[in-house]
Amino acid sequence: MMKILHKPASLSLTLLSSGFQTFKRRISQELMLRKGVNLEDCTDDEDLYTFYLRGEPENYVMDALCGCAVDEY
Repeated sequence: MMKILHKPASLSLTLLSSGFQTFKRRISQELMLRKGVNLEDCTDDEDLYTFYLRGEPENYVMDALCGCAVDEY
């Protein structure tokens, strides 16, 4: 009989957290590069995390949070 391996909860939370931090950093860099807008001026982590969990594309997130028209979709 095979034993089912489970990820420890702390490992899962760490992976989720690091994924969100990467997502946040990427959105922040793109906003600054494309529009000269600081992410912290547009939103907080709670709103951004909602987009992250839904798997929304970067361009959609930037447009939705800051009302910044982005050329590429």
